[in-house]
Amino acid sequence: MITKKIKTMMFIDWDMWEVLTAFMNFLDSPIKYKGQEYKIEFGKIIAKPHLCGTDVREEADFIIDRCSHWNGYYKSWAHTAMNSGIHFVNNSQTNSNLDKQNCYDVLIKAMHPRDRHPVTVLLPQFRPYTEDQVRQYWWQQEQSLLIDNTKYGFDPHRSYVDWEKFNSKMKRSKQIYDKITEIRSAFYEQGNYLKEAVEKYFNNKFPLYMKKAFGGGGSDVYKIQSLEELYEKYDETGGKVFHLQEAIENYDIFIRCMAIGPQVLPMKYQPDAPLHQHYSEEKIRMDKEVFERLYNYVTYINSYHRWTYNSFECLIKDNVIHPIDYANACPDSFFTSLHAHFPWLICALVRWTTFCAVTDADLRVDMEQKRYQKVLNDPEKSLQEKYEFCAELSKEYFQMDKFQEYCEENFRGLEDKMIEFYDRNIDIIIARAIHYSDFPEEEHKNFTRYYKDLMEKNFRANAREYLTSVMFK
Repeated sequence: MITKKIKTMMFIDWDMWEVLTAFMNFLDSPIKYKGQEYKIEFGKIIAKPHLCGTDVREEADFIIDRCSHWNGYYKSWAHTAMNSGIHFVNNSQTNSNLDKQNCYDVLIKAMHPRDRHPVTVLLPQFRPYTEDQVRQYWWQQEQSLLIDNTKYGFDPHRSYVDWEKFNSKMKRSKQIYDKITEIRSAFYEQGNYLKEAVEKYFNNKFPLYMKKAFGGGGSDVYKIQSLEELYEKYDETGGKVFHLQEAIENYDIFIRCMAIGPQVLPMKYQPDAPLHQHYSEEKIRMDKEVFERLYNYVTYINSYHRWTYNSFECLIKDNVIHPIDYANACPDSFFTSLHAHFPWLICALVRWTTFCAVTDADLRVDMEQKRYQKVLNDPEKSLQEKYEFCAELSKEYFQMDKFQEYCEENFRGLEDKMIEFYDRNIDIIIARAIHYSDFPEEEHKNFTRYYKDLMEKNFRANAREYLTSVMFK
């Protein structure tokens, strides 16, 4: 029997990894592929001193990356692993470097004619322009340099500031600031470009959303009701890059899809609810044609960027899809967030990660951008043709037919196994998830009852529906 190693780099969603490992052990049956039998071992990539240039193929056959966008060591180690030929659930290089702007750009060019992407505009980053803002900026710089050049600041008896270094760095900072100011005046549009953008691209219509261009987590997203409010929020951005996006009002449903390989689960999303209720427990039913288009958008974005574990947000109004945010290659995978949808995630990860490890699926290091650009930038091609072209490339990338055959051979009864696993382990799963959560300790008992009741009334009572990717109207 051949052993295949699936490992994860550092993560914070312990419950996902524990349940994935436990469920795989519970299945306790070899994977079959091309007449061979395979055993799957799950493990962790341990951070330790690493000799550059080392071939690390012995470390793992497939890697789940949940941290390279925020952990410098693992980001660097991932480069070595990719250079050694190990495939990742998400390409660590594109996950670290390509974000919302690239996603907006390539999807807008391949939208189905029935759907509509909200108008989205990239803004130049803020720089102090009033006297008070400049004075505040330099006060903050001074405070930061004081901290950097203070030893034993926690002890008033030993604390001292290296004033020579402090003054030298302040002088250097002011020199750089003056140079950047001069350079910015040569390269950045002058005048009130916020007002001009609102007039030119949004016809002075509010509300708008101002959203950071890099990163996720639901932070730095502001609903803007007026030009005055836009000025106020923009002045607080601190030099981060933001987009302005048209608001789609009175939509029918906000959907967030979880995508694992070619498996796509649409869920009702409630951004104004408490964090643990962002995902509704409801098992939604979708119009079949709408889901087909949504599925193609999701798999296109993921195949283009070489992401196979991503989420995709859109608003649906009158059966028109309005994609709004889909650069989320480290989606929330906590049980406390996904609850009734969590068992689907575990099953999807079992299918996809083992498929990639066992078949040595070619997830590709390069992005083949020229292949896409040749069609997307062709003025003779219609939107429909571009949409269909990208859908075909997605099907090819995810090897959908081969994946389906693999699942038929190895996981035909996976849903039954998950139900059995759930019945035996749900109390432990809930207890561990709440232990790792940031719920106040005094509320743990209440949340234990809350999740047990939610899972029994929703998932357990309708388990086969919840383990099905999509239900149609």
